[in-house]
Amino acid sequence: MKKRSAKHSKLLLSFAALFMRWAMMFIVIFSLITLIDLISSGNGRGGSVVFRIVFAAVGSVIVNFIAYFFIIPKLNKQYGVFRKILMRIAESGYSGDIIAQMEEQLRVCQSEPQKYTPYINQYAMFLAEAYLSLHEYNKAEEKLKIADMDFMEQQAKNPNSLPAQHNIVMLCVLWVQFYSALGEKSKVEDQLRFSEKYFSKYRGMNEITDYFIDTAYFESLMIHGQYDNAIKLLDKYASDEQLIFGVCLDKARCLMKMDRKDEAEALFDKAHDLATNDWRRKTVELERIKNI
Repeated sequence: MKKRSAKHSKLLLSFAALFMRWAMMFIVIFSLITLIDLISSGNGRGGSVVFRIVFAAVGSVIVNFIAYFFIIPKLNKQYGVFRKILMRIAESGYSGDIIAQMEEQLRVCQSEPQKYTPYINQYAMFLAEAYLSLHEYNKAEEKLKIADMDFMEQQAKNPNSLPAQHNIVMLCVLWVQFYSALGEKSKVEDQLRFSEKYFSKYRGMNEITDYFIDTAYFESLMIHGQYDNAIKLLDKYASDEQLIFGVCLDKARCLMKMDRKDEAEALFDKAHDLATNDWRRKTVELERIKNI
């Protein structure tokens, strides 16, 4: 039931955001044509209310479509570039070409930080995630230090700003993963204590956000040797097809620590089979080697 309600919640939030955009434009169009109709009619009564409602409703859909796909990308070139990179990540993961392109775009955005702060944060976190998965920890730390938590918090004050809220969770989790990878037990706990105010606030947004939050607690359990509890935490998400790759990979890491090598190898193999691109397959092999 939890999984279903989380998915429904995500759909409802997305629908609400779309509806708000539509409603705002509907009000603008309806008000304008009503004003024009009243002025042009000369009798103060105007034309058909039904016609104005239908016209405004259809017009709002068309205006929002044109604005989203044609006007906004031209006004903000970085928006179009970022969207294309997101699509490539979804298809290919963090390939070498995509990492190089994000590095280039990060430099471009940093040349105008006041204008492109949201993109600087996003590129920095994506790059940090990529470098963590490739075990390039110095580069990951460099990118994590670029991300501006204060700016994200300001954005997240808008209750409809779901990306900003998700980014806060993502940054907190990445710091925990970074310290865990270095074996810094005290820093893992310090970061968790700092992050808990955000985790408690944003838990329940959707299943994926909850999973990200729990991966932070998973790393804490791992670094403290509480492997059975770490596996129980992962098992909550074992039936979710979107998350099964990460669950298998982390569970394999945990089983290796428990010296259950045959079970771990089987899960590494499963994660490799589930991998949808070369980057994911590479991360599986890197974790397999690291945990031998």
